[in-house]
Amino acid sequence: MSRKRNNILRAVGWLTLGLGVGSGGTLVMQQWSRTSTLVAETRAEQQTPPEAALTTELLLDGEPVLGSSRAPLTIVEFSDFECPYCRLFHEEVLPSLKREYINTGLVRFIHKDLPLQFHDQARPAAAAARCAGEQNRYWDLYNALFNQQICLECKGVVGIAESIDLNKSALRACMERKATKTLIETNVSEAELHNIRATPTFVIGPSRSDGKHHGDVVEGAMPWPQFKALIDQKLKVHKSR
Repeated sequence: MSRKRNNILRAVGWLTLGLGVGSGGTLVMQQWSRTSTLVAETRAEQQTPPEAALTTELLLDGEPVLGSSRAPLTIVEFSDFECPYCRLFHEEVLPSLKREYINTGLVRFIHKDLPLQFHDQARPAAAAARCAGEQNRYWDLYNALFNQQICLECKGVVGIAESIDLNKSALRACMERKATKTLIETNVSEAELHNIRATPTFVIGPSRSDGKHHGDVVEGAMPWPQFKALIDQKLKVHKSR
């Protein structure tokens, strides 16, 4: 009888210990689960890039420009000459923008360079375009680079420049200058400051005469009717002030 009682007590002891371990294990598992969830949420927040928005004014002095400085609205473009969506904007939106708004004095259009790291020809193209400005041909080469984007790898940016009769020697010398590369890197740094990563990205706002710009950030190429509606809305707001 004593042996039986001892066996029962031993069994109860093991059961009690097991329940204790089980409860503790459950608490540990619950705590581990909550910690894992918190870590996952933190990582997700870290992986989500901040939204593009201006933290300070953009600097416009020295940037390539189309249109009148007295235009009520200014559109600043961050673009990459090797980006297919930038080419889409150049082909399907910019011609109408020029005809209806830039040439009529309603919009001033300004280019800034944002060559993406995985586009090998983007920086040389940006440098070549800026250097074409020394020959008063910036927008000619801007157009040629987008029109011949498919040839950037096979022909090269200097070859495309040569095809529109730019001085190749002067262009090459300018492209190698530190000052030219600094201009492009300044544009890139400015984009990073405002979390602008996509090309094309547009900053649309009222024109100013102090060489600075502030406005709403619009990412990505959009069809002309949608872009036109956005411009009309901005112009309407400007007129109402």
